[in-house]
Amino acid sequence: MKLEPLSSTRFAVQITVLYSFIGSLWIVLSDYIVAQIVETPALSSQAQTLKGWGFVLVTSMALYGVLLYAVRSLQKSYGLLETILESTTDAIFAKNLNGEYLVANSAAAELAGVSVPQMLGANDIDLFGEKLGREFQDHDRLTTVSGTTQQAEHGITPPNQPGNQPPQAPKIYLTCKDVWYDPRGVPIGIIGISRDMTDAKQAYEALAESEKRYRNLFECHPQPMWIYDQESLRFLAVNQAAIAHYGYSHEEFLAMTIEAIRPAEDVPSLLDNLQHIPRGYTASGIRRHLKKDGSVIAVDITTHDFTFEGRPAQVILANDVTERLQVQAQLERYAFRDTVTGLLNRTGFSRNLQQAINHNLEQAQRFILLYVSLDGFTRLKFSLGHAVARQLLVEAAVRIKTCFPKAIATRLEDNEFAILLRQEVNSIEAIVGRLRQHLIPMYRLNHHDVFSDCSIGIVVSDLGYQNPEDYLQAGDMAMYQARSTLPDKYVIFSQTLRDEALNRIQLDSALRRALERDEFEVYYQPFIHLSTSHCLGFEALVRWQHPERGLVPPGEFIPLTEETGLVVALGEWVLRQACQQLASWQTQLQQPELTMSVNVAAVQLTQPGFLAILDDILSTTEIPAHCLKLEITETTLMQNTEQISCCLEQIQRRGITLSIDDFGTGYSSLSYLHLFSFTVLKLDRSFVMQLEASDRSIEIVRNIARLAQNLHLSLVAEGIETQQQLAALQELGFEEGQGYLFSRPLTSQVAEQWLLDKIQSERRANRP
Repeated sequence: MKLEPLSSTRFAVQITVLYSFIGSLWIVLSDYIVAQIVETPALSSQAQTLKGWGFVLVTSMALYGVLLYAVRSLQKSYGLLETILESTTDAIFAKNLNGEYLVANSAAAELAGVSVPQMLGANDIDLFGEKLGREFQDHDRLTTVSGTTQQAEHGITPPNQPGNQPPQAPKIYLTCKDVWYDPRGVPIGIIGISRDMTDAKQAYEALAESEKRYRNLFECHPQPMWIYDQESLRFLAVNQAAIAHYGYSHEEFLAMTIEAIRPAEDVPSLLDNLQHIPRGYTASGIRRHLKKDGSVIAVDITTHDFTFEGRPAQVILANDVTERLQVQAQLERYAFRDTVTGLLNRTGFSRNLQQAINHNLEQAQRFILLYVSLDGFTRLKFSLGHAVARQLLVEAAVRIKTCFPKAIATRLEDNEFAILLRQEVNSIEAIVGRLRQHLIPMYRLNHHDVFSDCSIGIVVSDLGYQNPEDYLQAGDMAMYQARSTLPDKYVIFSQTLRDEALNRIQLDSALRRALERDEFEVYYQPFIHLSTSHCLGFEALVRWQHPERGLVPPGEFIPLTEETGLVVALGEWVLRQACQQLASWQTQLQQPELTMSVNVAAVQLTQPGFLAILDDILSTTEIPAHCLKLEITETTLMQNTEQISCCLEQIQRRGITLSIDDFGTGYSSLSYLHLFSFTVLKLDRSFVMQLEASDRSIEIVRNIARLAQNLHLSLVAEGIETQQQLAALQELGFEEGQGYLFSRPLTSQVAEQWLLDKIQSERRANRP
């Protein structure tokens, strides 16, 4: 390094030239002036003396001005230099070839722990000690010998501060030194600058440590990771997990682009996304990747942009979620699929139905819901077993999917299915017929031929419901109603159907309170001897006097009592009322042979305490057991045959008369006559009504009458309304009957008066 001093040769030449010019000009001008003014030699000698002193004066003044300017310029330069030296925190210094400090700023003096004046003239050993001083001197010699700038790092411990402060830790200084040359190019010393690099060094070391940790994390991470060039898409680095997981070697990876690990059909979308994704965007999501063996896996990736070796790059973390997605799919299958049939379950079907509802409300896209029940499923399950019943469900599901390949189907309950048709349907009858053609044919299940009919409830999308459960409930209502709709066994849901169901619910609620509020009343319809018109007895019929609706028809509430189990309590109450009334009439009207018929439901016969109730009623009322007739319907006999048979046997042992009611309406009337010991056969009104219609009906009734006579059963005809029917029954051998021809069901008071009038009329007729 060369430092040109202010007293340079150029400056000296400038002063010399100036002096020579002024001197020459003075000599020429002064001699001319003296020659013109002075005429005598004596005066000329004095003039020359004065001229010499004048020259000295002028030159002295000129020299003073020049030197003054030079000193001020020098002071200004040194002031600027000092300001520069003192304004930096770097230590700046200059030494002669002996190693003595000639120039030093405050930062240099502070580093040495002395003042600037104390530092000037001292050497490195004086200031920094033997060891460190030798290092500095070696650095000086290396700089002088090489003639070039030399750098070196030194650990310098700052001097102790005044007070009891703990000693400071060594700091790292980077010192740059260069040779100091004089104007002739001769080395005269060393110029140097030292900068505190402690923080920078620590930052660099921290960065290096961070980079090392990152590399270790990258290399040792258990999940596949790689870095690729965002411009060429080539792999720049991969970790061991990626190599092990994807099957490529490190060299193979670095020779590939990221397109190589994507299925061919995914590459166009990959390139399109890369073109439109801005730099710095962090992406994540599940992608399909291709391993070296050709297998496709699902990976959840996370990306991050950064600069790698001066190039824009992206680091990828890939988590293989193939197995997780498979498990998730399996869980979804369990969550939304029926495990028996493989169809959607109720939850999965409701999601699809909700979509159909939304499309219908927003875009007027119509749909139809079919709610299907396999009839006889419970009987099949308990007769052939649960395994066969499950086979029926599976086969039915297959037939449904075959019938409607594009439909969405579900199994809702044990034997109930729902089908969603998201299409325009021109004919509901055609859809129902098509479905029945697939479901009705015989099933071959575990070497058994099984027939299962179906009941179908239909709901169309114009109801305006917004909730799937509303549609399913509507379909359930329609299906339930379809069970009794022969032969087609399907019902289209309507608001009227819902109103009827709501009415049943309200009726059920009111029915449960009716017995407590004494709203029931027993009516009595007489049995008449068809030949003599003598009253043989009465049938007790319950009626419900609703406080708001008035008299509720039996057909509305009797089935409800059987469904809800209220028939047990109501049946006991009717039985007691009827027996008490019979006891009253037998005693007060002196009719000891008058009988009372009471209908008994199946659930009553299966109650453990029913026989005890019978015994208590007979004991309390003191009526003869043979005067009580219990009427059993064929549908009652179809339920729990063994238990009911045992109960009927106990009843018969008590002397109570058993009558089979509504004979001929069931499926196994003759078998019941064989299984149970009845004494009365009550012909259903449907046969009586047909007597006037055809000779064939008369022959059927004639055969029933002949059968009863051969089995020694008493015959009773119900529903006699015309004289023609009465005459026909008399001709066929019927002795007892009831119907509107004789009397409608009457309240107890009216029935008592009717019976009293009947007795008096018979007495008048028998008088001589």
